[in-house]
Amino acid sequence: MLELFNAYRGDVQHIASVFLALAIWRYGGAPERWLIAIFVVTMVVPIRGFEWLDFGQIAFGSYAWVYVALDIIAGIGFVAVALNANRNYPLWVAGFQLVAISAHAVKALVDTVSPLAYLILASGPSYCQLALIFGGFVRHRMRLRVFGPYRAWRAPMPLAR
Repeated sequence: MLELFNAYRGDVQHIASVFLALAIWRYGGAPERWLIAIFVVTMVVPIRGFEWLDFGQIAFGSYAWVYVALDIIAGIGFVAVALNANRNYPLWVAGFQLVAISAHAVKALVDTVSPLAYLILASGPSYCQLALIFGGFVRHRMRLRVFGPYRAWRAPMPLAR
């Protein structure tokens, strides 16, 4: 059973993220849409593209820099949403992305890193991020039902004179 799970966990995550993206695009707020769009564009589409184009494993080899660049771009996007959204959970999503980015830094700084440990630290946070985005989406829907419409983004700071 564990072998079956390991064989298809990436596929299941990508399918779940696409279905979640469709639901969020229809029923979610602006921060949820931004988060799932960043997730799909940086963590699903490139992985599937590498598989379909038969470039090999994106995390290792001559295209590893693409993997690092995508994680950095996702980190910048998640932090930008987290700092501006009128929600708390995007901070956790951004924090998990920083864990993935730090895994790349450790791999670059240390001579020998276990490939399994590297993959767990670099791609493992994405499962938590997807769960957080789903939970945030559900919480958003519940809040809408109870309190009605509310502000999606934080109010801008007043200008100081």
